[in-house]
Amino acid sequence: MEMKKKHNYFYLKWLIKIILSIFLIFIIILILMKWINPPTTTVILAEQLSLNRKVNQEWRTIDKIGKNVILSVLAAEDSNFCNHYGVDFAEIYKAKEKGFSRGASTISQQVSKNLFLWRNRSWFRKGLELIITIMIETLWSKKRILEVYLNIAETGNGYFGIQAISNVRFKKNSNQLTLREASYIAVTLPNPKKRNATKLTPELKKRAKSIRIGANTLRLEGRASCVIDS
Repeated sequence: MEMKKKHNYFYLKWLIKIILSIFLIFIIILILMKWINPPTTTVILAEQLSLNRKVNQEWRTIDKIGKNVILSVLAAEDSNFCNHYGVDFAEIYKAKEKGFSRGASTISQQVSKNLFLWRNRSWFRKGLELIITIMIETLWSKKRILEVYLNIAETGNGYFGIQAISNVRFKKNSNQLTLREASYIAVTLPNPKKRNATKLTPELKKRAKSIRIGANTLRLEGRASCVIDS
C-alpha cells in the first residue's frame, strides 16, 4: 500500500512537471510572437488539409493595413476592444439576453482560438481559450493583438487576412480601401465562406452602413486610440 502511494506521488509529481513545462514553453512562444509573425495557425492548417492546397494570405503590419479597415473591423467585431482585458462581459450579457443568437467573442478571444485551438463549442475548449486570451492580453500590446487578427482571420474560401481578400475583391491594397469597401469586408467576417464583399444582400448592405456609422463614432470618440491615432 505504501509502495503504491509512492508510485502515485511519483507520477503526480512528473505530471505537474510536464504541465508546468508545457505552460512555460507556451509563454515563451507567446513572448516571441510579440515580434515574430506566426508561420501558420490551427485554422489555416485545417483549411489547407480540407482544400488540399495552400491558402491565400499576405501579411501586413498594422500601419500598412489602413485606418478604414481598422475602424470598420472594430465596429463590426469588437467595439470595446480598447477598453476590455480580453473578455467583454457587457457583450456576453447582451448575447445571453438574445439567447446567444449573436456572438460575444472579442478579437482577443478570436486570436486565441484561431491561432492555437480547434473549432468546436466544448466547455474545455472555451476554458483553454479564456486562459490563452488572458495570457495574450498580458503579454501583447493591443496593436499586436489586432495586427495578428487582421492577418489570420478567415476572410473567404481559402483566404486569410484582410490584405488577401482586399486584393481579390477590390483589386487594391487594404490601406487603399474606402470606408464603404472596408465595411463591406468587415460585414463578411462572421461568415466569410458564404458572404462576398462585392455581392452583399440588401440586409448585409444595411448592416455595413451601421458598421460605417460605428466606425465614425469610434474615431470621433477616440475609442480606437489604443491602435490608431484619433
